[in-house]
Amino acid sequence: MELRQLEYFRAIVDAGTISGAARVLHMTQPPLSYQIKMLEEELQVPLLIRGTKKITLTEAGKTLYEQAGTLLMFADLTRREVVKSSQSATLHIGMTPSTVSLLADYLLRFSRKYPHIHFDVHEGSTFALKDQLENHMVDLTTLRTPIVLNGCETKTLLKESITAMALPSHPLFAGRETLSLTELAEQPLILSNRYRKYMLSAFEQAGLFCDIYLTCEDARTAMTMAEKGLGIALLPASMLNLTHKLKACTITDADLTTEILLAWRKGRLPSDLRLFWNCGMKMTPSIIKFMFPNRNRLRQFFILIRFTDLN
Repeated sequence: MELRQLEYFRAIVDAGTISGAARVLHMTQPPLSYQIKMLEEELQVPLLIRGTKKITLTEAGKTLYEQAGTLLMFADLTRREVVKSSQSATLHIGMTPSTVSLLADYLLRFSRKYPHIHFDVHEGSTFALKDQLENHMVDLTTLRTPIVLNGCETKTLLKESITAMALPSHPLFAGRETLSLTELAEQPLILSNRYRKYMLSAFEQAGLFCDIYLTCEDARTAMTMAEKGLGIALLPASMLNLTHKLKACTITDADLTTEILLAWRKGRLPSDLRLFWNCGMKMTPSIIKFMFPNRNRLRQFFILIRFTDLN
C-alpha cells in the first residue's frame, strides 16, 4: 500500500466519482481506476460500491478513509520536519532594553555551538513583547514583573531592586547612597505605568501618601524625564546602566523588587528553542560586570540563573 494510493482513494471519495477525482488530480481516469483496483487486491476487500452515479463506500472503505486521513497527515508532518531540519532555523527572541546585554553574551556562546540557528531579535517594552509572545510573533522573550500572562510559562532569570534615580545635583541625593520611603514621599516622583500600582501600594502600606508628578508608558521615558530634572524616577536598578546622567540610591525601608522573566508559550517548546534552553544559560563574568558595575549594588540582587530542563 502506497501513500499515493491513499491520496487517490480519498480524492475519489471527496469528489464522489472517479472521473471527478481524475480532474482534481490532473490525471486520466484509467490509471486512477487501476491504482484503486490494486489497493483493493492488496487489502483483499472491496472499498467502493460501483455501478451507481456516485461512489459509495463499503464498511472497509469507510474505515480506510478515516485511517488514510491520519496517515497522510503524519506523512506530511514528517516531510515538513525533515525539510526543516535540513534548513537554517530562526528563533524569534524578544528583549526588553535593559536585558539586551544580559542575553547578548549568551547569544554569542550559543551561536558558536549551533551556527545553523539564526536569531530575529525584537526589542520593546514588556507589554509590547507580551503581546508579541501571546500572538505568536516571538518564540521566547524577557519580561519584567509585575505582569499578567495568558497561556505562557516562565522562569525567573533575575530578581533586582527598585531604586530611586535622579540627577547627582538633586538636593536629596548629595552624598547619599540610601533613601527612605518617607523622604521620597515628599518629592515629585516619576513612574512608568507598569510600576505605578506597585509603588502606590508600597507607600500605602507604609502609611504614606506620595506625589506622583509624572507617569509614562515606558520606563525609558521615565528615565529620560529624570535626566531632564523633572523629579525622581523609581526604576529597576539595572536601568542605571542605560544612563550616564543619573545617580541611584537604594530604598532602605521597603522590599521593592522586580523580576526579569524568560517566557514562552505554554506547552510549545520547538526543538530549536529546546536547544537554546539546554545550552545552559549562565551569568558570565561580562554580564555580571554589566549588570553590577558597583560592588555595593551586587548585594541588591539575587542571581537565580541556573536553568533546569523544561518539561
